[in-house]
Amino acid sequence: MALTNRWNRVRYRLYAPIYDTVARPLERGRKRAIERLDPSLDSRILILGCGTGMDLEYLPESVSVTAIDLTSRMVRRTATRGTALDRDVAVGIADAHNVPFTEGSFDAVLLHLVLSVVPDPAAVVAETERVLTPDGRVSIYDKFGPEDGDPSFARRIANPIARLLFADLNRPLEPMLADTSLTVGRREQFLGGLYTVTIARRDPGE
Repeated sequence: MALTNRWNRVRYRLYAPIYDTVARPLERGRKRAIERLDPSLDSRILILGCGTGMDLEYLPESVSVTAIDLTSRMVRRTATRGTALDRDVAVGIADAHNVPFTEGSFDAVLLHLVLSVVPDPAAVVAETERVLTPDGRVSIYDKFGPEDGDPSFARRIANPIARLLFADLNRPLEPMLADTSLTVGRREQFLGGLYTVTIARRDPGE
């Protein structure tokens, strides 16, 4: 995991200057993810893997936002974007596998374009659950493999290069949540089904 984290630091430090341009086609899904989350105006929101802060412009101005990322250059760009939007954002450098917050610190967590990148997505989901309030929710927007774990031939061929350059195309979402009380709702597809948006909540039976 340490090796993968080092590579993530390197590649996203390099991507930072062009990230907004490259990620712009994904904005419709990002906006829809936050619409579905529909945070209350006094929500405390954590953005895990904040990148350049592109989520900020879709969040209500009144919510409290904390944003962390593994890469310092990304964090600085998030801070700059927050200033440009005239909103107060608490930013920091941190590993999503071990976030520096106490249990129940946040009403909502954004996992946007993160779970396909991190070395251990199940550990990130477990940390997400830990810092959520009992009735908290998680906005998940990413590229995931099919639920049955059987990716298409094209995805299998493309995945080694994709995994090296930006993300794993073939990770199914469900195993990431298997050891938590979180359950996902309807998954909404974008970009031909490569990306999906969903909201995760604690199972009331847990």
